[in-house]
Order: sequence, then C-alpha cells, then structure tokens
Amino acid sequence: MKRTTRVKPDLYQVVTDKVIELLEAGTVPWQHPWNQYGLARNYATGHVYTGINAFLLNFFPSFDVPFYLTYKQAQALGGQVRKGAKAETVYFFKTLYKDADGKNLKPAQVAKLQANSSLRGAGGDSIKAIPMPRTFHLFNVANVDGIDFEIPELSDNPNTPIEECDNFVAGLQAVPEIQHQDMNRAFYAPVADQINMPPLPRFSGSPAYYKTLFHEITHSTGHESRLSRPGITLPMEQRVPGSEPHAHEELIAELGAVYLCQHAGITVSPPLGAGGLENAAAYIDSYLGLLKNDKRFLFQASSQAQKAVNFLLEAST
Repeated sequence: MKRTTRVKPDLYQVVTDKVIELLEAGTVPWQHPWNQYGLARNYATGHVYTGINAFLLNFFPSFDVPFYLTYKQAQALGGQVRKGAKAETVYFFKTLYKDADGKNLKPAQVAKLQANSSLRGAGGDSIKAIPMPRTFHLFNVANVDGIDFEIPELSDNPNTPIEECDNFVAGLQAVPEIQHQDMNRAFYAPVADQINMPPLPRFSGSPAYYKTLFHEITHSTGHESRLSRPGITLPMEQRVPGSEPHAHEELIAELGAVYLCQHAGITVSPPLGAGGLENAAAYIDSYLGLLKNDKRFLFQASSQAQKAVNFLLEAST
C-alpha cells in the first residue's frame, strides 16, 4: 500500500478566495453592520479578537451575539456544542526562527543572539523570523447548550453617539489638525498633515460624519512621523487610484474606521472609502485585482489596520 500524504490547505488562499467570492457577487464584507454587542470576543476569557480574526468574526458570521468558545471551553463551563453546529475557523501565527545557515532556533537561542547582536552594535540580521499560520475553531454561543450565558442588555439611545464620538476623538493619540475648508470633500493631506472634513450639516446624519472622520484619521496614522505606510508616504504618482499602494491603504483605512466606529459606539457600517457608495464598484475592482494577485494582501491590510487602531488608542488606554 502506498502511503498518502495529506496536503495542508493554503490558509492565506482559503481566506482570500472567500473574500473574492463575495466581492465578485457585489458584496463588500467589511460593510456588514456592526453588532450592538460590540466586537467579537471569547466568552470565557473576554479576549477581543484582532487582526484577521477580527475581520473574519465581525464581518462574516450572522449571529446576533458575537461571543465565541472553543469546544473545550464550552465543555469546561458545563455546556455542549450542538450537534451539526458549524465552527468558525480563526488563525494564530507561530513564529519560526532560523539562523543564517537555515537551522531552526529556539526562543531562548533567539533572545541570546539578539542580546549579543545588541552588545556588538549589530542588527541581528542573521536571524530570520518566519510567521507560520495555524488554525483553531470557535463556536458561537448560540450553538452551545447547557450554559446560562450572561448576555448584556442593550440600551437604545440614539442621542449619545455624538457626544461619545467627540470625547473619543479627543482622547485619540496624535490626530492631526481637522479643518473644514473644502465643503465638498473629506480627505487627509499627508504633506500638510491635515484632515479636511465637510461640516457636520452636510452629512446625511451625525454618525456618517464621524464614520468618515475615522476613515481619514486612520489614513493619518500612515504619516512618516507615525506608522509610515507606503500608501501615505510614497509620492502621489506612485499611489494613484487603482494602484496597489492606494488600494492597500484604502482597505487599511476602511477596516480601521470600522474598528474605531465600534470603539466610539457607532453600530452601523462606515462608507466604502472616502468617496462613499458611489465609488463602490471602483473599490471592488481594486480589491479584487490585488486579492487575486496576492493571497497575503488581506492578512497584511488587517494587521496594518489593527496597528493603526492600537496606535490611536494608546493614549486613551
């Protein structure tokens, strides 16, 4: 008998194909309205999922309550996953370290080499860090029986988001000057390091103003004095609409805006890019082209969006 070798699925490609399928159908997954219960989290530990896992758990599943458990966690709490329940696949990255000769290094060896390199003034370039994606599975609390889940009660107060958003923006770190000079356009100007916003009365509602503002604030984190992203720091001719740097930066700003909306108490989706829904087709085409050519595009954009949000929230945590 011949022994068959099980081929592991390409995790980057699995997620990318899932998003491509939705985009080709005209659905933008990150336009999914936010859940009023907040960001997707682990019910047992309270851990809020970030990066690509935040993307997958907040935008794709249609559960009323975005709380999740592993199979073992459900059992430990005295519950049982319902038969036939579909698990949500999420990811973590284990870093594999190799030396200049390609030999694997243990974390203790890496720490020792880095310490020695620091003492000698070297940069430690002989150590190569390789992120290795791994999967695990979560079940929504709706598919777990036998546990009396404590789900917070919702309060509907449509007048609070404006005040909450003002306070939230005031607590963010390193937000550039916000002006209202151009009455018809929202944009971030990297050279001047300024955000322009049409005045509040020009928007269809107060939430729309703040959602657009969060999009531009996320862009501003790419300035060379902050996180220095190519989509902001490259010359204008290298980041024109349709280019890879532009599409990558727009997705970062889009995801960052959605995350900030939830932190500020806004529970509906932000506009698709600074141009709004009228530019949806153009954005979809840009994303599709990059997703089909680079299976890591989505993972990288999710990671950069999370870094931008973490940077902005640092002063308020």
